[in-house]
Amino acid sequence: MIKMARHPITISTACKMSAATLGILMALLLSLNMVSCKKQSAPEQPQKESDTGFHKSYERGPLFCTVDADKSEMTIADRLHLTITAVIDENYDVELPAAGEKLAQFGIVDYHTSAPELTQDHKKKISRSYVLEPFLSGDYAIPAMTVRFWKSGEEGKDDHSLQTEELTIKVKSLLPENFKDMKLHDIRPPVTLPRSISLWVWVSGSVGMAVICGLIFFAIIKRRNQHDKMAVKSLPAHEVALNELEKLIAQRLVEKGEIKLFYYEITHILRTYIENRFGINAPEQTTEEFLDGLRTNSSFPENSKGLLKNFLLHCDLVKFAAHHPTTDDIQNTFNSCKIFISETKIKETV
Repeated sequence: MIKMARHPITISTACKMSAATLGILMALLLSLNMVSCKKQSAPEQPQKESDTGFHKSYERGPLFCTVDADKSEMTIADRLHLTITAVIDENYDVELPAAGEKLAQFGIVDYHTSAPELTQDHKKKISRSYVLEPFLSGDYAIPAMTVRFWKSGEEGKDDHSLQTEELTIKVKSLLPENFKDMKLHDIRPPVTLPRSISLWVWVSGSVGMAVICGLIFFAIIKRRNQHDKMAVKSLPAHEVALNELEKLIAQRLVEKGEIKLFYYEITHILRTYIENRFGINAPEQTTEEFLDGLRTNSSFPENSKGLLKNFLLHCDLVKFAAHHPTTDDIQNTFNSCKIFISETKIKETV
C-alpha cells in the first residue's frame, strides 16, 4: 500500500506559485520592451555643417603662403575677413603685396600687418589681415596677388615671387529676387459714409485727440533733436561725417536706382564735414565759388585740394549734366570721400 506524503502540495499553493512566476515573466517582458523603445527613439546625431570660406595654400622654394577668407558667399550687409600669411626660412626676407593693392572693388574698413615672428622650426612668419565690405551685389573678384622673397642681404640681385590665384566672392542683395516685378494694387474707390450727429462728434473728438497727440509728439521730437545736436557737436567732425556715410549706405539708394539722390547726399555730407572741420561755408557755395575760395585759404591742406576738386566735379556731372556713372565710378566716389575725411581729420595727440 502506497502511503501519501505528509505535506502534499495543495491547489492554492500551486496557484500562488503560478501567479508569482507569471508576474516575474511579465516584469521581464516589460523591461525588454522599455529598453527596445529607448533604443528606437534615440535621436540621430546632427551632421556638422561644412565650413564656409576659402583656404588656399601655395608653395615655392623656401616660401609657403596661405590666403584665407571667412566667406565665399555673403550679403551686402556682411563684412569679409581676408588674411594672407607668408612663412619662409629665417635666412630669407619676404614682402607681402602693398596694403589695399588690387582690392579696389571692396571698401577697405580696416587692415593690419603683423610684426614678423620666428616660429619653432626656425622660420619667419608675417601676415596681413583685411576687413572688407561690398557696396553692391554681384560677383567680387579678389585678384591674384604677388608675394616677393629674396635671400637676406641680396634684395634686387636674385628676387623671386609667388603668385596666388584669383578668388570669387558672391555678394547677394537683401532685396527679394522679384523686387522689380512687384506691383502695387489699385486703390479701392472711396466709400460714402452716412451722415449723423454721432459721427461728427466722434470725428471731432478724434481730431482733437490727434492734435493733442501730435503736439506732444512734436515736443518730444524737438527735445530729442536738440539733445542729438548737442551730442553731435561734442563729436569730432570726422566721426560725424563717417556716421552719416554709414547711414547713407543703409538707405540702399544705389540698389533702388536712385543714383542722383545718392550723389546729392554724399556731396552734402562732405561739404558739411568741411564746414565743421575748417570753418568754410561749403554747403552754401557753388562748386566754382568754393574751389576759388580754397586757392587763398591757407588752413586747407594743399595735398588734398586735387582729390576734393575731382570729387566735386564728378558729382556735379551726375547731378546736373545727366552723367550716368558706372558701378566702379560709384565705388570710387564713396572711397574718395572716406579717404578725404581720413586724410584731413584732426590728429589725436597723445
